[in-house]
Amino acid sequence: MTKKLFGFISLVILAWVSVGMVASDHSKTGNPSNDENFNARFVNIENSTIRNTFIEVLAEYEELHSYEITLIKDELNKSTMQAQPIINLGNVFNATKRYKVQVAESVRDAEELIIAEVPRDVLKGWFAHELGHIVDYETHSNFSMIGFGLKYTLSDKFKRACEHEADSIAIEHGFHNEIIATKKFLLENELVSEEYKEKLRKYYMPIKGVKMCLQKKPPIIPDVEL
Repeated sequence: MTKKLFGFISLVILAWVSVGMVASDHSKTGNPSNDENFNARFVNIENSTIRNTFIEVLAEYEELHSYEITLIKDELNKSTMQAQPIINLGNVFNATKRYKVQVAESVRDAEELIIAEVPRDVLKGWFAHELGHIVDYETHSNFSMIGFGLKYTLSDKFKRACEHEADSIAIEHGFHNEIIATKKFLLENELVSEEYKEKLRKYYMPIKGVKMCLQKKPPIIPDVEL
């Protein structure tokens, strides 16, 4: 392994392990608040539609109700939302699991499309997909999630499989209509950049695949160029 490749992999691992520390910094400066019914925390989320929609979707994911999940409004460069485990040196080797969902102010590359103003079924579909990721993460230990994050970063094929799995989990939880609504909103909107649309087509389940899931026919995930 060359020094350059080793250095890159080390940076990826460091970034993945450090996500918990980043979340802690947000919690200190963002005046977090909790929901009474779940272990949901909100940082920099003042909009009631976003908060209420997140709680409504989380209510359908009973397997996640025992975990602390923090919804954070944050600046994201390459996505609109992303779900990650909160891993730091204090929990990397134990069974304590915490998660965060980061939300941008607007859709990637489309400042006119404010997240708080998108149709509610679109927002629900988005949250359902992100919580689908957390259900997938939950089957892994904190330590093994470091390798998971590394594969997600380096392998297009693995990333595509993870995004399809998140959609499948959301569909299993009853959010098939909302998942379709989110895809249509992004793929048919003239304000969304072609670069972002191409990313969605490459990695995420197509609308046809969602309908196949409803028919109990698992969609075929074609190979992608690595």
